[in-house]
Formats: sequence, structure tokens, C-alpha cells
Amino acid sequence: MPISTQVKGGSQMDNMRIGIIYPSDGVHDREFWQFAPPEVTVHVTRIPFPEPPVTLEILQLLVDDSELDYAAKVLRPIRPHAVAYACTSVSFAKGHVGDQSIIRRISDGTHAQATSTSSALISACHALGVRRLALGAPYPPETTAQFEQYLMEAGLEPLSSHSLGLAEGIGELEPNNIVDLARKVDVAHADAVVLACTNLTTYSAIEALELALGKPVLTANQATMWHASRISGYRGVGGVGRIWQVNPLEAVGT
Repeated sequence: MPISTQVKGGSQMDNMRIGIIYPSDGVHDREFWQFAPPEVTVHVTRIPFPEPPVTLEILQLLVDDSELDYAAKVLRPIRPHAVAYACTSVSFAKGHVGDQSIIRRISDGTHAQATSTSSALISACHALGVRRLALGAPYPPETTAQFEQYLMEAGLEPLSSHSLGLAEGIGELEPNNIVDLARKVDVAHADAVVLACTNLTTYSAIEALELALGKPVLTANQATMWHASRISGYRGVGGVGRIWQVNPLEAVGT
């Protein structure tokens, strides 16, 4: 039976497949399903990631890793509607040039629309009208500083940032640690709080944080699934966080 991509009226999708290319140290596959719309099936494949400690220099080398091209080709047979590279740090490690290279290679390999977590976070900020933000990240300071530069290249202004300084064990952080990070980094004039890294578990924290802080909270796995859904053509609403309240017809670009 052929895949139906959009029903009459243009608001919903049926049997929509989204591929996720996830680093091998990622432990929160469940979140991609939790953040996915009900019409979506999620198809995760792994890409090798080095043993810790992982420096910014190593992350920059991974931008050109041929394993990425292989992972993209592995997903091609399922005919995905979109594929996302779910790694914040590698996708921003060499700036927007490196990020766009990753997205282009995934699209070429899968024959599908593609995005990355860093691009998804940028798109989410633009869709929400966010310019000034507070940035929380688990990385060492040097890596977080690189992400700040990436955000500024996109016209965003990080008003504050905080690094947990972790070289390993990011996936073991508890939701309360994430809540503490968001509260610590937030400042009054920030339009939103952005939390980096797809190895942070944030599904259970976002809505409570948005209520407590009075502003949008954007997280890596949330934004990745939101943007992958939007570039696929999904136009439904009702997902986790304020980002899903944005008019879907205005939220597709990067």
C-alpha cells in the first residue's frame, strides 16, 4: 500500500516515517517517540561516537565522518519523510558550514528532507520569535562557547550560559538536574531557555518549566522531532512545549 503523506484539509499525516541518526552513546531513544506526533513512526539508527573525554577538536573531526553517509544510506530503504541527525555538539562543531554539510549529506543519502539538532533549535527560535536566549549545556565550557558562536551566527543573542562541564555521564543526569540547569541559566530578559544535547532527558520537565519560568523552553530532542515533523509536511499541533503552538505554515524554514 502506498504511503499517504497528507489527508484532505492538509492538517494531518498518516504513516509518516522519521529517521533519527543518533550517536552510539545516546541512551534516550524513548524521547524521540515521546516527542513524536501520533501519526509518526520513529526509526533510530546509530553512528559510532568516541569514548570520553570528547574534545571540541574531536567533535570537529566527526563532522566529516564517513559513518554519517553510511547511516543515511541505511535509512534510505524505509523511504523516510525526513531524517534528523540527533547530535547537537557535532552539528555545531564547525559552525553553519559544517552543519549544512551534514544536512546535505543526509539528504543525499536518504533521498529525504533532512535536518540536525542544531538547525532544529535555530528553526524553533525563529518560529517563536526568539532572539535573546539563556543557554544551558552539559558540555565542557569550550564546547558550549562554540555553540554560542553558532547561535550568534544565526542572529541569536545568548544573554547567559552555563556549562555543567561534563566529559562523560551526560546520559545519566536525572530530570531534576535538568530543571536545576534551566532555572540556573534563566535571566529575566531572555525570550526563551535553550537546553543543548540529545543525551539529556527533558520530556517530563518542559511544560512545568515553561509554566514556572513564563517563557518557552526548547530542548534538543524536542526541537529535533518538531523540526523533522515540520519539514516532512506534518501540520498538526498539540505536542510538548510552546513550540508546537506556532502556526505550522510559518515554522518550516531554518
